[in-house]
Amino acid sequence: MKHLKISLTSLLAAASFFACSDDDPVTEYVAVPETSQTTDQTTTTSTSPDTNTIGSNGGITKITEDQTWSNDQIHVILGKVVIMDGVTLTVDAGTIIKAGEGQDNDATALVVARGAKIYMNGTAVNPIIMTDINDNIDYGSPSTNRNALDRGKWGGLIILGKAQISDAVDEKLIEGVLAIEGETWNFYGGMDDTDNSGNISYVSIRHSGTQVAPDIELQGFTLGAVGNGTTIENVEIVASKDDGVEFFGGAVNVTNLLIWNQFDDGIDIDMAYSGTIKNAIVEYAVDSDGAFEIDGAKDISYEAQNTIEGLTVYGRFSEDASDSDQLGRIRENIQIKMSNVLYQGVAAEKSKFEKFSENNGNYKNIVTARSFGTDLSGSEDIIFSDFYFNGNFSQATIVGPNTVNDNSNRDINTAFGSWASIGTSPDADQGADESEFTWTWWSQSNN
Repeated sequence: MKHLKISLTSLLAAASFFACSDDDPVTEYVAVPETSQTTDQTTTTSTSPDTNTIGSNGGITKITEDQTWSNDQIHVILGKVVIMDGVTLTVDAGTIIKAGEGQDNDATALVVARGAKIYMNGTAVNPIIMTDINDNIDYGSPSTNRNALDRGKWGGLIILGKAQISDAVDEKLIEGVLAIEGETWNFYGGMDDTDNSGNISYVSIRHSGTQVAPDIELQGFTLGAVGNGTTIENVEIVASKDDGVEFFGGAVNVTNLLIWNQFDDGIDIDMAYSGTIKNAIVEYAVDSDGAFEIDGAKDISYEAQNTIEGLTVYGRFSEDASDSDQLGRIRENIQIKMSNVLYQGVAAEKSKFEKFSENNGNYKNIVTARSFGTDLSGSEDIIFSDFYFNGNFSQATIVGPNTVNDNSNRDINTAFGSWASIGTSPDADQGADESEFTWTWWSQSNN
């Protein structure tokens, strides 16, 4: 993913953000004591007994007091709805949240700023559903006008924390959101890996990933420097027009993650994310990019290793012959342990891993080549263990010319038999435990 960089000086000089055009984003400013400038929440209104509308199309609405969104209303968010520092939003089990239309910078997103908390307390019986405003899903009535390939109808869910990131600076503007002079709610990063942004449990995020600018989109689920005091478990992301989930640094652990029919990558990791992803499924569509894209440190001042364990990847559909990286991209300066991985499906059989060559010590200011190993108790930078390729795979296709040498000159080609098996009879416990996903739309669609 590329980062959106906007000059505040030129932005203000052009008056493109604060102009009075009806098409521009609007943030409501109020006078406050002293000399600081503060933006307060526009009033939450109930437009009907069944609908609670928060925000305005293309605008920025700041929630500055604790709120609870209950499951006796459909909650409609418009523009950027921001949970501000010190504020808690609680969303009850079974609640439906619908996001307004809007493309480019007017895309709707729910943003949890640094210092804020969100408690989305769904259950397997009553999950919380986040979808677009034109989805006709209702309480007790499933959607009849959306399918699992309807992408890019709104922005996504963004959580921003105070954990560490690896970059030339300690905090950054989150991808996909405009820079605004004097505002920091849209920044992520800090030094507190134990930071707590709340709880996300049994949440289905659907039809998200709106494009903000060419090659710059909002993910279905964006995690910017989220700390491991945050609990994230049982999350489904369906039909994101960009990545399913992207980690920009941070230390949060994620359990029971399902990503289905994303356009770009299922799992995208960057800036030395240090947490663990446990028990995950990625199923890509015919036009999806890959299962994952993993980048490491961007600056030598902070490096960290992340872990993925218990991953199943389905490539059920024929793929474009020009897109052969669907097994995943192992990119710049990564440090990762991956174990108990299962690949299967005809598209996966034609695919390979890519970009190992970007770990040879020539990216950014990190000059130490990444080492490769196959023992989880080892100290190598990249450790692969217990991969199973179920079907008509070949080592030559899987590995290609990729190599990551350590001091013993081992690489993923010559060590292939130490970390991978090819066959047609994986163990029952290979990859993800799919029994954890019976609550999902994916499971209920006979997967």
